[in-house]
Amino acid sequence: MIFVLIPILNRKELTLACLASFAKQTYKEHTVVIIDDGSTDGSGDAIRQAYPSTVIIQGDGTWWWTKSMNEGLRSVLPKTKQGDFVLFMNNDTELGPDYLEKLIDASIGHGRALVGSLVRNFYDARIQDAGVHADWNRFAFVKANFDEKKRFNENVDALAGRGMLIPVEVFQKTGLLSQKALPHYAADYDFSMRAKRQGFTILMSYEAIVLSKDKKGDKQRTFWKTHFNRRSSSNIPMKLMFALSDAPTSYLKCKGVAITLGRFMRDFSVYALKKFKIL
Repeated sequence: MIFVLIPILNRKELTLACLASFAKQTYKEHTVVIIDDGSTDGSGDAIRQAYPSTVIIQGDGTWWWTKSMNEGLRSVLPKTKQGDFVLFMNNDTELGPDYLEKLIDASIGHGRALVGSLVRNFYDARIQDAGVHADWNRFAFVKANFDEKKRFNENVDALAGRGMLIPVEVFQKTGLLSQKALPHYAADYDFSMRAKRQGFTILMSYEAIVLSKDKKGDKQRTFWKTHFNRRSSSNIPMKLMFALSDAPTSYLKCKGVAITLGRFMRDFSVYALKKFKIL
C-alpha cells in the first residue's frame, strides 16, 4: 500500500487534475490523503464530490508545508504495515498511468530505497529536477546531469518532496520532518539526507516522471520578502537552519552560516545602493 500525502492551499483545479492522475494509476493499492491548510476556494467540497474516497485532513492556515506533511504522517503511519510506502506529492502535478508502478519497482529493486522522481515542466517538457549534489564548500546544491540512457541515478545527495517515495520503516529510524527548524522550504532535502545518514539508499528514478505546473519562478518579490518570507526559497533563516542541521562537519556548518550571511550582506549592499540611487 502507498499512502499519498498531498498538501494544498487553494488551486482547486490543479488539485482535481492531480487526483485524476492518481485515479488512472495501474497500481491500485494506494490511498490519497489531502492536507488542506485553509483553502477558501471550495477545494474540500470539490474533492469530496469528485473523489469521495480521498481522505482530507483540515488545517487552520498556519501549518505551512512541513507541519502539513507531519500531520499527514501522524494520520497514516499508525495504519501502515510492513512493506508499505508513503509518497510525498505536490498538487500542481500530473502523472502517467504507470507512475506508481515505476516508483515501487525502483524502490524494491534497490533494497527498499527512497526514490525521487524525474520532474519535467508540464508545458514544455524541460527537466526541472533530475537530482542534486551537495557542494558544502560553496554551500550550494548542484543539479545532477540527466542521462537519458540511465534508468536510475544513485549518485544524489538529497530528494525533493515533489514525488518522493519513502518506505515506512524509514520513519521508524529517522522520525518525522523537521517542523520547527524548517517549517516550509528544505524540510524534504533535510529528511532525505537524514535518511541517507541513517544508512538508507536514496536514488532518482528517471522512469517515474512528474509533470510539474509550478510557476513560482514567475513571481516578483521585494528584497525583504525574498530574504525573510517563508514562501521564498532564498529566505535567510531557512538557509541558516539547514546549514546547522545538515552540513556534515562543524567546520562546514560554520562555513555554511558564513556564506549565507555574506551573500545576504552582498545583496543588501546592492539593494541599499539602488534604493538611495547611489548605484
